[in-house]
Amino acid sequence: MLTKAKIILSMICVIFSSGLLGVDSAVCLANGNTYTLYPEELWIELDVTTEQRKQIDAVIGVAAIAVLKNHKIIKNENTNMMDILKYENLVNDRRMNVNEKISQLLTIDQQSIFDSQLRKQEEAKNLNTLALLNLDLTEQQQPLVLYSLVESQKQIWSIISDKKLSWEARRKKLKSVNAINKLRSLLTETQTVKLKAWSDLLSRFDGRDLYE
Repeated sequence: MLTKAKIILSMICVIFSSGLLGVDSAVCLANGNTYTLYPEELWIELDVTTEQRKQIDAVIGVAAIAVLKNHKIIKNENTNMMDILKYENLVNDRRMNVNEKISQLLTIDQQSIFDSQLRKQEEAKNLNTLALLNLDLTEQQQPLVLYSLVESQKQIWSIISDKKLSWEARRKKLKSVNAINKLRSLLTETQTVKLKAWSDLLSRFDGRDLYE
């Protein structure tokens, strides 16, 4: 039987591996970077026409209504885990749906770029989860980390769907979310060191300098 701690850790992995923190998030965490590309930001990073922007905004808007409405069940770090699980399933479903619908609005060349970006996000999932598991979060930290992730997720959807702002303004405003910085504030010094060590190991393993 799963303990509450294991359930919470599983939920953190679900959100963390969903790409909330974007590509190379583990590296950013280790090095104090306060911003990276969120999966939803890919939608407004595309080089598309004004008409396509309007169409994409409409798709995002429909999905955001459901995401933000259902977030109301997340009261605090003591929210029932089953409620959070249902919510995260909904968020993931809406994200996938938006990806699919946006792809249908793009030209072949635009689709190729978008698909490439999505693949990079997919590759980041397993790396993010490994980084998280390496931290050995305590039972006290786990609900705090989970709640922090969910709240950052809400902020991202609120900003990404704000049609009053241009795409450029939304991208700029997303920097204020600082999901990574919030997570770092919940880690102990030892955990921060472990995360940096993990990142250094990954850098040597794949031959890339991840600190550029």
